[in-house]
Amino acid sequence: MATAVRAPTLRRAVVMMTASSFLVPAAGLLTAPLLARALSTDGRGELAAALAPAALMLAAATLGLPDALTYFLAKRPRMTRPALFWASLITTGLGLVCLLAVYLALPFLSGGDGVLARLILLATALTVPALVVNVFRGAATGHQMWMAIAVERLINTALKVLTFGLLFVARDLTVLAAVLVTCLTVLVAGVVYLPLLRRPAADLTDDGSTAESPADPALVGEGVVRPLVSFGSKVWLGSVASMMLARAAQLLMTPLSSVEDLGLFIVASTVSDVPLVVALAIQGALFGVNSKARDAAQVTSTARLTLLVALFGCLVLGGTLPLWIVPLFGPEFRAALVPTLMLLFSALLCIPGLMAATGLSAWGRPGLRSLGLSVTLVVNIAMFVLLAPRYGVYGACWTSIASNVLMTTYMILMSRRTMSVRGRDFWLIRGADVRRVWAEGMSIVRRLNPRRRG
Repeated sequence: MATAVRAPTLRRAVVMMTASSFLVPAAGLLTAPLLARALSTDGRGELAAALAPAALMLAAATLGLPDALTYFLAKRPRMTRPALFWASLITTGLGLVCLLAVYLALPFLSGGDGVLARLILLATALTVPALVVNVFRGAATGHQMWMAIAVERLINTALKVLTFGLLFVARDLTVLAAVLVTCLTVLVAGVVYLPLLRRPAADLTDDGSTAESPADPALVGEGVVRPLVSFGSKVWLGSVASMMLARAAQLLMTPLSSVEDLGLFIVASTVSDVPLVVALAIQGALFGVNSKARDAAQVTSTARLTLLVALFGCLVLGGTLPLWIVPLFGPEFRAALVPTLMLLFSALLCIPGLMAATGLSAWGRPGLRSLGLSVTLVVNIAMFVLLAPRYGVYGACWTSIASNVLMTTYMILMSRRTMSVRGRDFWLIRGADVRRVWAEGMSIVRRLNPRRRG
């Protein structure tokens, strides 16, 4: 007989994912100045161009299988081992296909630079095993293994910061070294997911749940591969579009504008990604929990609370930016000030759309999410091609703002219909939201300060 199931707790998931997500932008803020000073503007742009195809492959070659694993393993954890086997096999095969495609496209991606072409190929090849780590992370999310995911982030970011720091002090921080460190630390950190293979599925869940949710219709009378591929293929187009939206500027800036503009855009993105990284961490937690227990109010309230926290963070970052951007990154990056402010505003526009898109996937409608992201990508590329050659980094920023307006509007309209909620519930911050964020903040302070607890 199944043991009692404790409902998955979004609060625990959000706390774990948000706390660990701060490691990513923190590592970025620590390593970006080192990379900027060691590599200069040209070298920083070269590194971004070398890593961009590999980052795109992380979305393209997984065929949406990490999200499919999250969705189905949240309901049926006992299908973990066969699901992981087939998902890893399919992903590895697709990764090799993508590696071949990148090899054939090297003349365009590198702009005819032979050294950059070799760096792009190296980064892409090292990303193939990283795809399997991505698959295991999706399975861990379905199992609500928030501690394991947080530890993976900790190991990954700590290794990056430590290695970059040592290389900088030794004056050996080159573009090649940066590519190797960025790609290999992911593989080392991925060992935390090995318990998914060694231990019974019921023993893995962080939130104490041991019984399975009611069977999803897609799993009744089906094997493992068909439902995974069916759901994953619907997610896949959106995942590729989402990654392209994040990386399009890095892929196209060099051939359409200049490496210098790309260097400025990378620094602006490093700062403006702080609220987005936190929002994406919350999005991942929300998807894992809401896939197990559908709750429309949970989705909308999470969207508002995330937007409120991000608004505060963006005001702090934007208000203090003139004080530290030059000392931190160097005088040549003074021109990144306005682009950074523009991208911070763009990030705020994006957050309600991110949460609405998560609700669509958790409610079994990933195709609607993918359609919206695909349309947004088409508009994004069209605007970038028109604006970047003339306005450089500013054209890229205006493209980001317009794309996020379109994406958020679409996702909210589709979620309103799918989940029977009001559109304004995703973005209209209420007094109760402010009080809740304040109460949660004070609770965290009391836990960290024993004197105040007393």
